[in-house]
Amino acid sequence: MSTLTNVRTLRGPSRVLLRVHRRTLWASGAVAAVAVVGMIVVVLLADRLTGGFADIGCTLNSSAEACFQPARDYSDRMLDLGRMLTYLGLALIALPAVIGAFVAGPMVAREWESNTVKLSWTQSSPPSAWLAGRLAVPAALVVCGITVLSAVLSWSRDRLGGPYPIFWHDVSVFGASGTVPAAGALMSIAIGTFVGLALRRTVPAMAVSLFVSGLVTVVLGMLRDSLWPAVRDTFAPGDGYLWPDGAAIIEWGWATNGGVLPADICADASVDHEVCLAERGVTHGYLDHHPASHYWPLQLVETGILLALAALAVFAAFRVLRRLHG
Repeated sequence: MSTLTNVRTLRGPSRVLLRVHRRTLWASGAVAAVAVVGMIVVVLLADRLTGGFADIGCTLNSSAEACFQPARDYSDRMLDLGRMLTYLGLALIALPAVIGAFVAGPMVAREWESNTVKLSWTQSSPPSAWLAGRLAVPAALVVCGITVLSAVLSWSRDRLGGPYPIFWHDVSVFGASGTVPAAGALMSIAIGTFVGLALRRTVPAMAVSLFVSGLVTVVLGMLRDSLWPAVRDTFAPGDGYLWPDGAAIIEWGWATNGGVLPADICADASVDHEVCLAERGVTHGYLDHHPASHYWPLQLVETGILLALAALAVFAAFRVLRRLHG
């Protein structure tokens, strides 16, 4: 019985929230739909370009002079299409921070500035239900929307193909795929709610929320390579070692009995490479990297960090609400 009561208690604030911000929600949905259509159009254009290039009997490796210009045109157009998906991926990475700023300002802080929060609390909805509605409704809508955008973007990249491969460890790929985008959205919503309650001023709350969420995204991107143990390969100079296909390279260089040397220590074309390495006492080379199999471990670790930050922000928001209401 208590569970049913809690659901009914939460339903009221959720309906009010959806009604008050319906125009913004419809506009956001329209933008998301346009983005999905745009990605599908990119794939269709890529398929058309690939089919047209194949019909003329040329390949990118063709030595026939008649194929030089068509190959160049095809490569340039596929590069432009690939860049469009890259920009969409970067936009998807930045989207959670923008959503958090909207939650912090118009959805939370503005109600304190206009004093409508007190009116909400005098109705049948207690403060905890008011806050839960501002967390649950955006979370449900945003996670669904970002998951769809991320899935369509990943599908578009897989279909694009062409002369410019896209690697899983690219910034615009890793941060816009898997479970990270949804977790980032939940974190930004939680931070936005906490900041909105703590500051209770629309513009400052939006600015601080945007800054904090963006800072977390940037810091995690910088620390990403260290979130999971890297693999180290060693090889002898001149043995023809080939770097693993599709790996995210972290660092490589040359090791001696006394330490390590930079990778370009003997890169000067005027010296014999192997003789130079021998003179410096190089015993072997090393390569630190994340193979493609590390995609999901890195995704899940980063997702866990984002969700932990979200939980911490939610806890802090309820603590602030208790103090304000008490």
